[in-house]
Amino acid sequence: MIPEPVRIALDAMRANPLRTFLSTLGVMIGVAALVAILALSDGLERYSREQIEQTTDLQTIILASKSVDVVDGVAIRRTDPVEFSDEDARDLGRLLAPIGARTTVFAIGSGWATVPEDTARHATLATATTPAAQPMLPRPLAAGRFLAAADLSGDSSVVVVSSALAEALFPDGDLAHVVGDQFFWNDTTWRIIGVTADNPADRVNRAWIPFTPRTVRLLDPDGRRPASLGIRAESVESLPEATAAIEAWLTDRFGTSWTERVNLQSNRRRIDQVRQAMLVFKLVLGAIAGISLLVGGIGIMNVLLASVSERTREIGMRKAAGARARDISLQFLIESLAISGFGSLLGVLLGMAGASVVAAVVRRLTDAPVHAAFMWESVAFAAGVALLIGLVFGTWPARRAARLSPIDALRHE
Repeated sequence: MIPEPVRIALDAMRANPLRTFLSTLGVMIGVAALVAILALSDGLERYSREQIEQTTDLQTIILASKSVDVVDGVAIRRTDPVEFSDEDARDLGRLLAPIGARTTVFAIGSGWATVPEDTARHATLATATTPAAQPMLPRPLAAGRFLAAADLSGDSSVVVVSSALAEALFPDGDLAHVVGDQFFWNDTTWRIIGVTADNPADRVNRAWIPFTPRTVRLLDPDGRRPASLGIRAESVESLPEATAAIEAWLTDRFGTSWTERVNLQSNRRRIDQVRQAMLVFKLVLGAIAGISLLVGGIGIMNVLLASVSERTREIGMRKAAGARARDISLQFLIESLAISGFGSLLGVLLGMAGASVVAAVVRRLTDAPVHAAFMWESVAFAAGVALLIGLVFGTWPARRAARLSPIDALRHE
């Protein structure tokens, strides 16, 4: 059975369908704009995070040994620098596995790359590492494969090269045909097993070779650059958690003074800046959409105030018949919530459709894989704001109706 205040409120709305529709339309447009903007901003944020993960090193953390001390502006080499090993990488990797971070050990060196039939030399930056380093590559593989566990045993001389190095060494061949070819680097013959995709932002000649005692000595014959550890967080959000776990591991191994022996290099500050920029972007767009929702709330208040004026005698008769002030107030609040609730429902549907259309147009015009992201939190927020707007803007008309004197109301013409 429908309560009396609800029935009266619904009858009043049906008595003025055009006015009810117009007030509902304001809320519907406001909610649709808010839902569409939140969905598009969430989709843009997701796309941006994917691009960050694929094209930048913001999620990478480096643990490097401090091999020198700077005293009075003079660099003095340490006699006992920290020596990270593959076992350290596995130990730290087990600790970080629950949060999805990957850990590898690596050593860096440089040298000249040549091919037998060409006298040209190409300066190359080589990294000795393990198969776990594949997620940390600046670009995915375009051909071949990355290092495997079998490559870490014996005197394996396989190498993965960047597209820049492949083009420099074999300018007449495509990337797929380069796999299997050989070249010389630091007087050693290497067989190419993989090539990374082209990266216009990074044209440095790079090579990745297996991390073995032989390759480490080849990269650093004097032993001046100890190996480092590289950690790749699973996502931008998990970087602070991964950093905290790494700091705990360093404290457990080297004590609280680990900062004097190890450099922890991360992009946490830049990550915080990215997250703050995305939040500001979403808040600004949401505030703009909220203005239209505010206008819809004002429309509800105007409609209800007009309704109070038109139904003054009716209110007086109800009060004379025994209706309490809170019954009158509840009636108008129900009208306001019904208008905002129905407008919210239609607005959510319209906003989802509009966001999908806009995302499709963006994909068509820019070829960027941007999609509207409909998160239930965003939809619930938009609907909740609409109901709150209806409640807030319906309060004044409801209180005005409840405060009418029965005698004055009955005398109203």
